[in-house]
Amino acid sequence: MFRRVTEKCAVILMAVAVATPVYLGQAPAVSAETTAESNAGTRINLAGRQRMLTQQMARNACLVMAGVDPERFVAKTETNVQQFNDVLAALRYGDETLGLLPETNAEVLAALARVEALWATLGPAARQVAAGDFHSVPMAQLINMNMATLAEMHAAVLTIQTAHQTDNIPAGLLKTVQVAGRQRMLTQKISKEVCFAIIGLGDLGSRELVETTMRDFDSAMAKLMGGSEEDGIIAPPSDAVKRQLELTNGTWMEFKALVAAISDDTDVDHATRVQLANISDQVLKEMNQAVGLYVE
Repeated sequence: MFRRVTEKCAVILMAVAVATPVYLGQAPAVSAETTAESNAGTRINLAGRQRMLTQQMARNACLVMAGVDPERFVAKTETNVQQFNDVLAALRYGDETLGLLPETNAEVLAALARVEALWATLGPAARQVAAGDFHSVPMAQLINMNMATLAEMHAAVLTIQTAHQTDNIPAGLLKTVQVAGRQRMLTQKISKEVCFAIIGLGDLGSRELVETTMRDFDSAMAKLMGGSEEDGIIAPPSDAVKRQLELTNGTWMEFKALVAAISDDTDVDHATRVQLANISDQVLKEMNQAVGLYVE
């Protein structure tokens, strides 16, 4: 197993950075405590978390359009954008506080460059829409680029998974962390799709699309809870991981029931919209705790 992510790391992950880090060609210092193995686990965790942020910021911007606590979700979108900026830089240049070494693998660097090219459009578009600019250009950029950036970020995660596997990391662990981390993204993707349906963008939030995303989550959760030799996913490596997955799955079932109820409702009230956001974030929080246990 990887070393425990420190409390300081967790605090920094949740903090809102003042600006995108600029390193002027010089990588930040890296702690001597950071090993190749701990770097691999942290890197998969944080890169996987970037996938979630692409969907959460689109969801949050949609909730602003839906009139759901605009001040709250404008602020959350800004936090999403700044977090994505910071971690994207850290994945390339390294970061002592986050426990990341500078990236040296050419394929990973190329994958990150592809993400950066898309992010240059998605980040500003998410900010614009969340701030109330619903004109066609930023709207189209948000709608199109959140999925394109997700796809490239997922490809980057898979490249990182391959590049950073070492003999000292248990077989299947990086793959398992990657799959568990992807579950975080699916919680936000579903709530984004439902939100788009609520505001009248049915093609982006069709029942078929939502049901496909839910099946994806269910399938992966079953493999995480029981292990899957065929898919290279290990069974829960500790009782703590097993309990956390069970807790997450229980909340997930509540979320699924709410989504099903909303799908049958043509007029979703404000309280239900808020509940959709809150319970999807609760599943996200619990799934994130499970991922953290894998990388201890």
